[in-house]
This record gives sequence, structure tokens and C-alpha cells, in this order.
Amino acid sequence: MMLTYAFPQHIRVRGRMAGAVAGCLRKTVMSRVPDPIPPEINGHGADNQPHVAYLPLLDSGHPDADGDVIGVGVLVPDGRTDLVAAVDVALAESFELRLPGADLRLRRRTTSGTPLEPEWWFRRSRRWATVTPMVLDRFSGRDNEEAEASRACRRVGLPEPTVVTTGRDPLVRGGAFLGRGDLARQEKAPRPFMHVLLEFPTPVSGPVLLGAQRYLGMGLCVPR
Repeated sequence: MMLTYAFPQHIRVRGRMAGAVAGCLRKTVMSRVPDPIPPEINGHGADNQPHVAYLPLLDSGHPDADGDVIGVGVLVPDGRTDLVAAVDVALAESFELRLPGADLRLRRRTTSGTPLEPEWWFRRSRRWATVTPMVLDRFSGRDNEEAEASRACRRVGLPEPTVVTTGRDPLVRGGAFLGRGDLARQEKAPRPFMHVLLEFPTPVSGPVLLGAQRYLGMGLCVPR
């Protein structure tokens, strides 16, 4: 299940802030959930089970998309009604998100036919493209980028893609141009990152999140 929240009307955040938005969202949720914080929410001690994912929702995947972040989503693993309840109580109908240089009041919102609707990210499709770059779990050379993207798919239970296209720039309308310093988590030994366009042999259901920082909204894909 995904809980979605919109920025105030007429307020948008540039796509390059996607990583910062995801990091601030995680801090906000953890500050509002009472101790002891479940490991699936803080990400510590839950390495062998799905975590809660903190997602920047970009205006992407349609012909007029501009790539701005228009809201956020908190994606809860299937079947974890306890985590849904904890996040729902913590954020309620609205909450304040403190971004660098601005404090914004976000409100619960599900707007049909837009990226603020969970179904926008849950649709079935054979073709998916990253709107935030995928951070590689490991790097074995640029000649193996397609293989690493396929490996990332298998790791999250997706089938082997039949076609993989990689690039430094977004491969879908509204994808974010991120530099190394814009990623959600700054690592001591930075790993490579890239955008990918994937085609699977049969339609797969979203949400599709790939790579090492997927629980912080990196490697978030939209259906093409």
C-alpha cells in the first residue's frame, strides 16, 4: 500500500531535489513514530525483509510531464497493516516537511490520473523507465551495466528483462537529472548510478524500485 501526500497548491520542487525530499520524508516519519521504531520503518535490522520505502513523486510518464516533485509517497510492504497504521497515525491528514530552505505543509491526497495516485505507479506494463537514477549494488564496468540492471530486477523478484537500455540522462519524460551529490544517501565509497529503460517478456505490476537506494526513492520506475 502507498500513502500519498501533495505539496501545497502551486508549489513544486525541482526534480533535482528528489533525493533530499526522500531523505527528509524518512526523517519526518521516524520522528513521529513512537519508540521502539519498527526496523522496517528505520531500515536498521530488517535487511532480509522488505522495508518501508520513502518516495519522491515526480510529475513524469506523460507527454506534458515537467519532472518536478509534486508530492511524496510512503510505500508499505504488502500485508503489513501494522506499518500502514503506524505511518497513517504519524503523518495523519497533513504534516510539515522540512526541506533545505523551505518548510512545506503536505496533505493526504489521491488525485485520479496523476502521479499523486498510487495506481500511477502500480499499473501493469512491459516497459518501465527510471524517473530517479538507479544506484548500482556493485560495479563491474560500463560494459556490464545492462547485466547489473538485470541483476537488480532479479533481486526484487522481477523477471529477466528482454531489453535493457542504460544512460546517464533520463530515458522517460519527467525523469530527474541527478548528480552524485543529489542522491538520497551520500556514501563514503560512492557507487555508480544510471537511468534504465527495461522491457520485460510479459507485463509486470508496479511499483518497480531498483538498486541500492531503492528504499529512499532512487531507482523508482514509471510504466512507459
